[in-house]
Parts: sequence; C-alpha cells; structure tokens
Amino acid sequence: MDGITTGLAFLSGLGLPQILLWVLTFAVVFEIIKKLNILSRAPAAIVAMVVGFLVLLAVPAAVIAAIATMSTGLIVAAIGFLVVLSILAVGNIHSIEKLKDKDGNETGIQAVHPFGKHGTKMTILAIVVAALIFIAAGGPALIGISVLPTISLGTWFLIVVGLAVLWMLSEAGK
Repeated sequence: MDGITTGLAFLSGLGLPQILLWVLTFAVVFEIIKKLNILSRAPAAIVAMVVGFLVLLAVPAAVIAAIATMSTGLIVAAIGFLVVLSILAVGNIHSIEKLKDKDGNETGIQAVHPFGKHGTKMTILAIVVAALIFIAAGGPALIGISVLPTISLGTWFLIVVGLAVLWMLSEAGK
C-alpha cells in the first residue's frame, strides 16, 4: 500500500489529476462543438480550452483527489494489460481458423489473435475493470452513493471459483 500512496503523492505533485480533468473537458467540449457544426475548428478549440479552464477552476478538491486515485489505478491496469499482451506476443499465442469460401469449401488457414477473436468479451472486461477502479477510488461518493456493500475476500474467492466451474461446464458440452 505504501507504493500506491507514494505514487499518488507523486502524481498529485505533478498536477496530473488537473491535467487529466482539463484534457477530458477539452476533448468532450471540442467534439460536441464539432459534431454540432456550431463553430469551425480553431474557434471550437479556443472555446473548448476556455471551458476546460473554467471547469478546472470550479471543480471541488474531492473530485481532483478521486481523479488522482483513479489515474493511479488506471496506470496499474494499463501496465497489467501490457504485460498480458507481451506474454501473448512473446509466446506467439494465437488460434488457427480455417478460411472458407462462400460455398463452404476450405481455402486455407489464418492465425487470429485472441483479442481480435473475442473483441466483445474484451470490451466487457475492460468496462468491468474500469468500473472496479472507479469504485475502489471512491467514485461512488462523488455521485452520491455513500455506502456500498462490502464483499470479503472469501466471497470473492467463491465467486471466482463458481465462475471457473461454470466456464468449465460450458466448455465440456462442446
């Protein structure tokens, strides 16, 4: 836990939470103005910059602290994802799919990366991880949810084991 605290202090001293909030505000406002065709590109960028600074000046300190906690968690999650990708790349892990023409005849084989084959499942996994980081960083308190039910480590273990058993049973029927 000491490493996370040190990392948070480092990111807070750098101003990373403020920069992230400004960039997020800028990107959202700029894209909304572009999609609505209200202004051309240069005036839209100026308006988005000003709105970003106004949001940054008006935001409470609790939001900045939550962004700092979330950014550290997202960095840890990104590093973990890069490690998984590295293992897949170094191990040359892929699945082989048979290519077929419109008549159903085999025309060859093709290597498919697991993330390319299971894109929807990976998107759902990424959303779940982002939601867990949001909850762990204290995000629910920012939106007015003060108490969440706590789940003990033993309960998490039973959930994971139960999901693994369901997964194995679904694979056994194929």
